[in-house]
Amino acid sequence: MLGLSVKIIWILVAVAFAIAELATLSLTLIWFSIGAVCALITSYFTESVFIQILVFAIVSFILLFIATKKLIKMDRDKNNTHWASIDTNSDAFIGKKGYVIKPITPEKAGLVKVKGEVWTAISVSDEQTIGVDEEIIVRSIEGVKLVVEKNK
Repeated sequence: MLGLSVKIIWILVAVAFAIAELATLSLTLIWFSIGAVCALITSYFTESVFIQILVFAIVSFILLFIATKKLIKMDRDKNNTHWASIDTNSDAFIGKKGYVIKPITPEKAGLVKVKGEVWTAISVSDEQTIGVDEEIIVRSIEGVKLVVEKNK
């Protein structure tokens, strides 16, 4: 096979799937990388390429279906009725409270601190001014600005 030993081919397959997994982060290709390592180990006990491919396929698909299913279960809520809500990126700020560190006026955006991060913010109402140290609630995000209102 092009002058390459079967062992080197299995190493290349394992590395290729590992690199592809790093590029996608989907936790599906890593199982094929593990399957290729198992096939590599099998190649030390038998020279039959058919058996090596069979080990690769069986290990890869068992891990794909069993391990991925277990990981998906971990993302479900405790009643297994819907996906657990994990706030990511900017969505994590909507509905959170913070405070103003630079006044928000109808003419100019201000600065607020929410969850330890400083954001540029505008008011929900075009007529509202929100002063320094006033508590706010984040209602939405427009571009890179939080849209906030005074907490009542």
